[in-house]
Amino acid sequence: MNLNIHFRCPCCHGSQYRMSAFDVSEKNPFGAKCIFCKTNMVFNGSMNASDKIPGVRHGV
Repeated sequence: MNLNIHFRCPCCHGSQYRMSAFDVSEKNPFGAKCIFCKTNMVFNGSMNASDKIPGVRHGV
């Protein structure tokens, strides 16, 4: 199963980032930083595993 996670930079609103184990912290659990301004990226939207699994119905 693949989960697509989308990040957005709160500073420059960019969507390109790099992930590093050295940048993982409580506030940045994925270690994602913007490649343009080096700000910690924020998770864009809400998502759970059933969003990506075909045949799973919501609200059942």
